[in-house]
Amino acid sequence: MGSRGVVGGGLLLFLALALLLLPLNWVLAAIAAAAIHESSHYAAVRLCGGEAHWMHIGLYGAQMEVRLLTPGKELLCALAGPLGGLLLLLFARWFPRTAICGGLHALFNLLPVYPLDGGRALRCGVELLLPVEIGDKVCNVIEWICLIGVLLLGIYGTVALHLGLLPIILSFSLVIRAFRGKIPCKPMPF
Repeated sequence: MGSRGVVGGGLLLFLALALLLLPLNWVLAAIAAAAIHESSHYAAVRLCGGEAHWMHIGLYGAQMEVRLLTPGKELLCALAGPLGGLLLLLFARWFPRTAICGGLHALFNLLPVYPLDGGRALRCGVELLLPVEIGDKVCNVIEWICLIGVLLLGIYGTVALHLGLLPIILSFSLVIRAFRGKIPCKPMPF
């Protein structure tokens, strides 16, 4: 079966809203950074001998169905996207907006919360080192500590720093995304 991709309607609505709120050059920089991030995942999958059957890009990020990889290869593929975003920082002199967007996107995706790349990498790394029962508990504890920390930062930003509702909205959206990723309905996304 050949590769195919789908762009979700929620993403298009989000992009339309972003164009209303942000300058066009920042929206284009964010799109370029996201494309490099996802291309880095795809390149890593191909280099590790995997094959992507389909990709869906939607409001909650990208999902890629690949042939099963070993935990070590999956770890490399999960970290490839954030690495691609961080490498954009090397081009900050020529493409400052894209570098900033790529760096922020990479740092966000490195949070150890599943289904983000950091959570996937954490699960793969723990799977390589610990038995499944203990590994699941370790991952869950780390995820909860991270989510509680992000929520506290969001509350602090909203209440103490008077940054408006954006910090708390962003922190709650991360929690919602984390719980959405725990619904077992399809193969694990990248």
